[in-house]
Amino acid sequence: MISMGEPMIQWKSDWFSARPGPAKKFLFPFCLAVAFCACAACAAHAQRIDSLMTPRMVEVDGHNMRVVFSGLEKRKAGSPVVILEAGLSNSLDVWAELLPQLTPHAPVVAYDRAGMGKSEWDQKTPTPQHVIARLKNMLTQIGAEPPYVMVGYSWGGVLVRYFAGYYPDAVSGIVYVDPSPIITQSFDDEVAPFDSVGAGRKGYDALWSGFAAMMERSSEAALAEFDVMRTLLARDVSDRDLRSVPDVPVVVLIAAKPYPFFLKVPYDQHAHFKADVRHRVRMLQKWTLDSSQGTLVVSNHTTHAVPREDPELIAWAVKRVLSVIGEADRR
Repeated sequence: MISMGEPMIQWKSDWFSARPGPAKKFLFPFCLAVAFCACAACAAHAQRIDSLMTPRMVEVDGHNMRVVFSGLEKRKAGSPVVILEAGLSNSLDVWAELLPQLTPHAPVVAYDRAGMGKSEWDQKTPTPQHVIARLKNMLTQIGAEPPYVMVGYSWGGVLVRYFAGYYPDAVSGIVYVDPSPIITQSFDDEVAPFDSVGAGRKGYDALWSGFAAMMERSSEAALAEFDVMRTLLARDVSDRDLRSVPDVPVVVLIAAKPYPFFLKVPYDQHAHFKADVRHRVRMLQKWTLDSSQGTLVVSNHTTHAVPREDPELIAWAVKRVLSVIGEADRR
């Protein structure tokens, strides 16, 4: 078992571990592409979600929000609740393969953000501040009081980082599932992998133009999320309202297996992917090192579509954080 006593990095090519134990794998460069593709898979998982838990509509600020949760009624006082935050334009159905692996270990809550899945669109700009305030409101309404282990996938990783910054006393652990974009890096850092393969700003703009074209037929709410992300990245880091994250157990999962390239861009996508993986490892080390009990796991066994391809990896990370929290509570 990997020690969580000190921040560390672990590279995974499959199930290899330098020490015995159930550690795993994982990464992907610009992770939006797979997040878009994951939306199609979500529909296939919706029926399974319904069979596991009964979805409920919770009114938040006058609009219905679809929520599923398990274990709250049997929760021990002070034990953490696992909160799942999906990726850009994803619904809670993206967690279908993960939920049955978590529910035996802790209370779990998953939901659709406004306009996603079956939640009503509130016509509000989905800034991180707006999203996390609605999430906090919903958790209070369903009786899911802190502490929380926040689990964020892709854009959801950005959102849980904001949640932890705004509500540090409510968070007892964090799992970042291939978070994207890396909201703490500067624009120059964002472009650096493109510079390293000779693509520069032109390559960066070409990729984002491709993503924008993919989004043209998306819902109003999905387009709004995309616009918020672009707006945040265009700002200086100091203007992104990033607050300090509490020193809690953290696992950062990075996916290092390339997804099939389908955008037409003026550079070598394979070379860029390799450069981007290395860049993300360097940048996300900082997220891990901010925790005195941090673990960074990199796997070339899985693409960015982690919830679908490797839910066991996420489950391992969550259980790892829960275990460290439990050990601290027993001291």
